[in-house]
Amino acid sequence: MENHSIKINVIVDDKIFRRFALFDNLHRKRIWVSPVIFASMMSAFALVCFAMRGGAEGAVMLGSVLLTIGLGLPAVYAWTFFKSIKAQIKAMGLERPRPVYSLRFSPEGVQVSNGGKTVTYEWGDLFGAYRVHGCVYLYVEKNKAFLLPDGQAEKGADVWPLLLDMLPAEKLRDCRAVKK
Repeated sequence: MENHSIKINVIVDDKIFRRFALFDNLHRKRIWVSPVIFASMMSAFALVCFAMRGGAEGAVMLGSVLLTIGLGLPAVYAWTFFKSIKAQIKAMGLERPRPVYSLRFSPEGVQVSNGGKTVTYEWGDLFGAYRVHGCVYLYVEKNKAFLLPDGQAEKGADVWPLLLDMLPAEKLRDCRAVKK
């Protein structure tokens, strides 16, 4: 890294935050797995019931109940998830783009300023970074990330090459590549 630092005054809007929330929960935390397993199991049980419709009384009714629960609960879960993202956007006032925090990258680490409070994270303590289309998500802890939208760094600097230099490869993920 050169002897200068990179500063980013981060401006976040609803689209940037929504993309991050979807990435964090669906890609990184994979919260979709349990509802899909639940729906698959309940659907399989319902199919067994439907297959027994000629030999067991009430099999179709039980299969219908299992299928309704198996598909209904995950649908409600997804609806509440998207509703919670919308509520977070409103609570943080992100309906319109607004400045949220500033980050300064230096050889010592990452300095984050949020209003009057400043915190410094050393490079070795960072959890990891994910590069997606239009943004870098810098995780300073397992469940705490800072969003670095492309084009917001001073003097048009790109943060990703700096992260490649300062973090070990196992802490970096470039999610922009299309998997074949």
